[in-house]
Amino acid sequence: MPNDYGITLTMTLARRAALLLVGLLLLCFAFGAQAQDASPSPTALPSPTPTAAPTAVPLPDIVSASDSASEGLNDIQSELSSNKTVDNITRELAATTKEIDARELETRRILRPGVPLETLGDFETRWQKLADQLTAWGRQLTDRATAHDRELTQMSATRTTWKATLELAGKSNAPPEVMQRINQVLQGIDATEEMLQNRRAAVLSLQTRVAEQTQRVNSGLRSIKSAQGAAVNRLWVQDSPPIWSPEVRTAAAQSLGRDSQVSLGAQAALVRNYLERESTKLIYAALLFIAFAFIMLRVKRHVARWTDKDRALDRTNRVLQLPFSTASLLTIISARLILNDAPRAVWLILATLALIPIVVLLRRLIDRHLFPIVNALVVFYFVAQLRALAASIPVLSRIILLLETVGGLIFLIWFIRAFRTTHDIEQNGSRCGLHRGGWLRCDHCRGLVRLRGTSKLS
Repeated sequence: MPNDYGITLTMTLARRAALLLVGLLLLCFAFGAQAQDASPSPTALPSPTPTAAPTAVPLPDIVSASDSASEGLNDIQSELSSNKTVDNITRELAATTKEIDARELETRRILRPGVPLETLGDFETRWQKLADQLTAWGRQLTDRATAHDRELTQMSATRTTWKATLELAGKSNAPPEVMQRINQVLQGIDATEEMLQNRRAAVLSLQTRVAEQTQRVNSGLRSIKSAQGAAVNRLWVQDSPPIWSPEVRTAAAQSLGRDSQVSLGAQAALVRNYLERESTKLIYAALLFIAFAFIMLRVKRHVARWTDKDRALDRTNRVLQLPFSTASLLTIISARLILNDAPRAVWLILATLALIPIVVLLRRLIDRHLFPIVNALVVFYFVAQLRALAASIPVLSRIILLLETVGGLIFLIWFIRAFRTTHDIEQNGSRCGLHRGGWLRCDHCRGLVRLRGTSKLS
């Protein structure tokens, strides 16, 4: 009995030990699998792609392939020789650099307290046109450099192919004529690659020069914008001493001549550079004047017949009877489209020249008693153009503005008095007696007043 109990107890313990062992094994297996999942698996390195061996041209195709390759190389060389993008930009950049030098000098002189916003806006427009031009050149040069890089890569692949072809032809004991063709293609590849490298170097060098000028232009634009903001914020703040103050007179005596010489010299340099760079546009303007003059002369021959049919065209006939003045005015107006990038001094010259045909035409269209008004307006316009030309000379610009203001007040007083005199004559005509020679004796006005359109007093 005790033996049976011992055996039973032993078997029970053995079963429990076996179950415990199996559980431990399962637990170890589970932890091992979890650790394997959690541990990062080594990244499989991509197998290096074997470099494809250069494909040689089969011997039967060497003649036709060499002809095709030589033709392609000749096309690339011809395109490199005929493309004048780099040469044109190099030539125009030299003139533009001179213009930027002059504009920088003028901009530094004009960036002062009290400069008119209109002048700053004009300077900003000129700087922006330069920035747009330089940006366009930068895009063109980037395109050229990219094209050259692509062609150089093609040259490298083509050379590899034809070197392999040369090796294959040598192993196959190809005829000397075939070997000569292959060598000619390789020589053409070398020559074309050398041209491409030289052109790419020129493009990259020119890109650097364009970028330098672009930085200068952007700096000028930033200075103008900063001055505009300061001018707006100081609209109601006195930014300089009165023009009659002793310090202004002293400064004017010391620097007026020097400032005038420097400013006018810079503007003259701008005009000279523009005329050198855009001389073709001046020829276009001259041809446009000839075309307008020819048209006006043809119209003048028929205008009398039109006026006979319609008397309402009589005033128009007065203008058409002056074909050259009309052609000059039309040419100057149209020049805005042709000379759109001209410097400020060129436009001031054209605006002054436009006064001549304008005055001639207006004298045909208005009554004689309005001539003084036209003359005064012409004088004021001319003085305003002088003030715009002297915008970078602070003292001179203020003096011209003062003279312009005083002259305007004097003209306004004269005009009001003349208008009142005419009005009094019309209102009190019954008390006025007619004298010989077209003069009126006006008791109310206490003087002699000349009638319009009458002969002189004898």
